[in-house]
Amino acid sequence: MSLYSVFYKFLIKFLGLFPYKALFLAGIGLSYLFYVLPNKHKAISRTNLIQAFPGKTKKDLNKILRESLFHSTMNLLESGLVWGKKNYIYKKGFIEIKNLEYIKKSIDSHKGLLLFTPHLGNIEILINYLGSITSCTIPYTMPKNKNLDRVITKSRNDAGVEMVNTDPKGIKKLLLALKEGNTVAMASDQVPKRDSGIISKFFNTDIYSLTLVPKLQQKTQCAAHLMYCERKQKGEGFIVHFSKEISLPSELQKGVDKMNNEFEKCIMKIPEQYSWEYKKFKRNNKESIY
Repeated sequence: MSLYSVFYKFLIKFLGLFPYKALFLAGIGLSYLFYVLPNKHKAISRTNLIQAFPGKTKKDLNKILRESLFHSTMNLLESGLVWGKKNYIYKKGFIEIKNLEYIKKSIDSHKGLLLFTPHLGNIEILINYLGSITSCTIPYTMPKNKNLDRVITKSRNDAGVEMVNTDPKGIKKLLLALKEGNTVAMASDQVPKRDSGIISKFFNTDIYSLTLVPKLQQKTQCAAHLMYCERKQKGEGFIVHFSKEISLPSELQKGVDKMNNEFEKCIMKIPEQYSWEYKKFKRNNKESIY
């Protein structure tokens, strides 16, 4: 076992020792440091917010930025919770579910369920919850750090989720899962590799977007729903939201546009909880804003 593997396991166990509300308070303190000190995450987040909300005042943008850095910090501090201390996740009242009946109906139809989400709240909460209620497969791009990959893979497998690569073999597995009436879930707001996406609007800006969600729905005629995770105030847990069934247009461009529009609508409900530290506006055939 490498030194890095030992470190990651220690870090997860260490973070899992603390009550969640203590982590919440730590997140407030650490995120304040990230806000006042120069750092990459702060710079990228600010650039993205200016791009997405050109009409907001500097004061309003700074407020979202401060809160966004807090939620990004919490994603790190919650590692022990989502990858180690899983029993706590299922503590009564910690996760509140809204509109579960929408996807229950689609699950019971046995025509396949496709769930797509933006990076809101903590998506590991979504993954853990889905693994507890349905047979779920998710596409997965391995991180460069192999030790981190081992931690994530073991945690998600323990949660009852099957992960597949985003290569042609993996895509076939996703199609098979849907055709067999099972569930596929993915965070499809990521910027794809070159020559594997199309340009679409996101907050009135051209972005390079994934096409997998509309393609999977059109090929399998499965039920598609938006889902997202919301972190509650005062360290009280999370809310998992499910939408009504969404029919994406058969034309690929319109299907991707519809997907991004659905993302915008739920992000606008809690914009401070979106992962603005990610270079969302790259590879759009324009001069880089970063």
